[in-house]
Amino acid sequence: MSEIYTSDYIAGLIGGVPTKKNVQVSNFSSLSNADENSITFYNDAKFKNDLLNTQAGIVILKKTDLEFRQGVSIIVDDPYLSFAKVSSLFNKQEFYANIHDKSYVSASAKLGENILIGPFTSIGNATKVEDNVSIGASTSIGDNVFIGSNTRIHSNVTIESNVRIGKNCEVYSGARIGTSGFGYARDKDGSWINIPQVGSVIIGNYVDIGANSTIDRGAIENTIINNGVKIDNLVQIGHNCVIGENTIIAGCAGIAGSATIGKNCMIGGAAMIKGHIKIADNTIISGGTGIGKNVENPDKRFTNVFPYNIEHKQWLRIANYLKKIGKKND
Repeated sequence: MSEIYTSDYIAGLIGGVPTKKNVQVSNFSSLSNADENSITFYNDAKFKNDLLNTQAGIVILKKTDLEFRQGVSIIVDDPYLSFAKVSSLFNKQEFYANIHDKSYVSASAKLGENILIGPFTSIGNATKVEDNVSIGASTSIGDNVFIGSNTRIHSNVTIESNVRIGKNCEVYSGARIGTSGFGYARDKDGSWINIPQVGSVIIGNYVDIGANSTIDRGAIENTIINNGVKIDNLVQIGHNCVIGENTIIAGCAGIAGSATIGKNCMIGGAAMIKGHIKIADNTIISGGTGIGKNVENPDKRFTNVFPYNIEHKQWLRIANYLKKIGKKND
């Protein structure tokens, strides 16, 4: 049975003001698909017609948009952020503790309370799993791994030996953590000699790692993913990288080895970041953009295909100029 929440309870949760108290909802939805039991949000003028016609029981919106809403609303400063918080009420990820009889847990591993381990999963020697951890089917966890409480590991994940994962993390299917870094030295005859990668990966708390993403272990020191980092699907993070707190990385981005990314950065899909460089805090890198040298000043945005490290506004001027040239040559 779905949980039921009232408008005043939800308003209190998100710091909003309800236009009417004790209105009950039991699900979240889009404006166009909502019914009288739904809560939704509005923050973009292109959906104004949907707002005017929605059947939603409650709409989260800004005070300036209240004139377009006939029904019950909750007034907030940031509807999108507020809706993100509310949606978690209706999307609780609960599980029942169980260690499947077709899983393998080393005798030297230490498991906390309320643990779920799916079939065909293997947990290695001296690994410690804290309370309330869920580990899906066909997952491989090596030796001397630490997994913090309330973390969820989905199916078909590989976590190599000596990796540390903090609390309240989520690792999605197919992710590979602690795999060998890409390190080779060229011999005189042109052949490549593998450099052993003996570091590991340290992951903080509240980190999400998307499906089929790879985080390589360090060559000597560790690869470090700090608290609050969010990583999308199909992201490659090379050996010895350091990703700062609350940085978010979209799908198919590639970060080469030994790059250091600052705090609160936003890295767009398919962005390319060269190894051994540093990127300042609060940097925004647009999708498909290449960064080939240090970004020393914080709070900058970069957008380019060529050349590297063009600030966003400058790139827009270049793009506009190229369009004009193209029209002249038509």
